Amino acid sequence: MIRVSLFIAANLLIVVILGFLLKLLGLENNINIFSMFIMIMFGFIGSIISILFSKIITLNSINGKLIKHPMNKTEIWIINTIKNISKKNNIKIPDVIIYKANNINAFATGACSNNSLIGLSSSLLKYMEKNEIEAVIAHEISHITNGDMVTMGLLQGLMNTFILFFSQIITSLIYNQEEKNNHKNNFFQNTQTIIFTSLEILLGSLSNIIIMGFSRYREFRADAGAAKFVGVNNMIAALNKLKISTESIDNNNMTTFYINNNKFNIFSNIFNSHPSLDERIKALKNLKKK
Repeated sequence: MIRVSLFIAANLLIVVILGFLLKLLGLENNINIFSMFIMIMFGFIGSIISILFSKIITLNSINGKLIKHPMNKTEIWIINTIKNISKKNNIKIPDVIIYKANNINAFATGACSNNSLIGLSSSLLKYMEKNEIEAVIAHEISHITNGDMVTMGLLQGLMNTFILFFSQIITSLIYNQEEKNNHKNNFFQNTQTIIFTSLEILLGSLSNIIIMGFSRYREFRADAGAAKFVGVNNMIAALNKLKISTESIDNNNMTTFYINNNKFNIFSNIFNSHPSLDERIKALKNLKKK
């Protein structure tokens, strides 16, 4: 709730500051600030709602088995492992879902550390050793205790606020300049929507660099957090197993543990949500030396 409160406060502060900016630029008459405020309100309320209902949405969108009562040795071991790591992290035991997939994968979601969900793919349980599975679970629990899912959602909402405001401001500045130069015509009036949309796409791409940068940072942090509970060697073993299986992995939008191990150039890498497996293994080896 602290993150959500800070997010709301930050958005309100941004609205106030940018409202003054509009006045300084003489654009208050060109932009309906109240309408803009309402749009932003809906934007960050939408972000909060998506976070609050993320667990329910995931359960309804994945055709998997929610383990309420363990039915076999594997399920009993998984539940006990999650209980043990959760207890060490002082959080409520997350719900667990096992879903069928050809790729080795896992994810975590939820509105808070005491109302979360961990998903494990059937291939992960099939091809990984117990120490590797434990490392993956510890990694996902680290995401939960760090509040990464919430922070990512709120960061996206915050970026959307900037995108909306600056797209509108720049469009209005261009419109005002055309009017001062007596170049304002029907053609420009008809293309304002195109200009505004183009700016949203451009600024959205730029803001995505920030969001993906944080996403990569949280993976390193989750790896380090997991290593504290299962050991660096086990975490490295899990990542090495992923390296072996990357050729047959089919990525999906709920992945928080897996990342393709292809070599990326500097430009494309800034848009990746995860660091390469080699980078993560290197970071863990450096952690081991300390």
